[in-house]
Amino acid sequence: MFERAGISYLILEKATTIRALGSSLGLDASSMPVMEQLGLMEDFYRASKPVRHFNFYNEGVKPIGMVDFSDLEEIGGYPAIILDRPAFYNVLLKNIPKEKIKYNKRVLTITQDEDGATASCSDGSAYLSSIIIGADGAYSAVRQNIYKSLKAKGKLSSNDAKPLGYNQHCLVGVSKPLDPELYPVLKNDYTDFEIVIPKNEPFYAIYMPLPNNRISWAVIQNVPRADESSGDSFRFSEWGPHAAKEMADYVRHQPNPFREGGTLGDIIDNTPMDLVSKIMLEEKFFESWYEDRVVLLGDVPSAGLGANLAILEGIHLCNLLVDMPSTDQKDITRVFETYYHQRAKIAKLALGNSRQFGKVMGDRKEGDGSTYYYP
Repeated sequence: MFERAGISYLILEKATTIRALGSSLGLDASSMPVMEQLGLMEDFYRASKPVRHFNFYNEGVKPIGMVDFSDLEEIGGYPAIILDRPAFYNVLLKNIPKEKIKYNKRVLTITQDEDGATASCSDGSAYLSSIIIGADGAYSAVRQNIYKSLKAKGKLSSNDAKPLGYNQHCLVGVSKPLDPELYPVLKNDYTDFEIVIPKNEPFYAIYMPLPNNRISWAVIQNVPRADESSGDSFRFSEWGPHAAKEMADYVRHQPNPFREGGTLGDIIDNTPMDLVSKIMLEEKFFESWYEDRVVLLGDVPSAGLGANLAILEGIHLCNLLVDMPSTDQKDITRVFETYYHQRAKIAKLALGNSRQFGKVMGDRKEGDGSTYYYP
């Protein structure tokens, strides 16, 4: 959006190269209009499949429920689509001049004065700008810097001062191309999310067929706040390749819904290890979104909301910056205040929806032999 709007910008990327963590990414009618305006929609359609249903199964891969998304295009004008993250990044990267991205730029500190905000990086470089936008996640170095400053001024809320706790441990991956004769679901020109929720295990699995005969998959453990440091929650609270392999070994016996007698292990074994990630997600509404010349973009992990919320926040912020009369602090503050009031209430509601989705996925109760899930 900045590129199209003629706003001068530079991207500081911590990694030495772009690596798409996670398995796949969904876009819906809330974010697709801007993709169309930016001329990216056809690229996204080619790289994706439309989402039709969420199908739910118990541990015996017996259907227990379904949510129908097939009428979203009729309702909102655009279908919900699913694509793998590398494909998503590739569409964006080919539309951004290479010189606008600086790699291996890990931001350590941010300082502000009347001339602007300066981001200082671990390699000794520093960049002065009128505005800094932190888009680097819940553990954002940008967030840590402005929260430290707000705390020193006595302006940081008690909620924002609390440490984050993990709500979900996730193992995610994208398989290599599979044989459509063994996995006939790959022949469909749409995607159904196949969700297996065992009654007596703390994990549930989501399988999402992708273009080019691949399957995106995720195994998720909801972590109650009281159990964050006990049992399997603690066991899977580590990062790195070893932690990913340990969790993969632990869940590989779970059934997959594509083949009789098939398991998650069949798909894991056909997934390149560089496309497997062990990630931990947290859900929290941050009350402080900006300080002086520094502002944040947010995220919500569950229910497919994170990417779409971040895109919508980007739209609002970009539109406000286009119309900003100057880069004086008073004008920047006015923009950031308006941005917060436009987006904060929606972000809080989305967090509630995300938690509701996680509760539906994670709650079990005894019944007549079936597994029940309730909001």
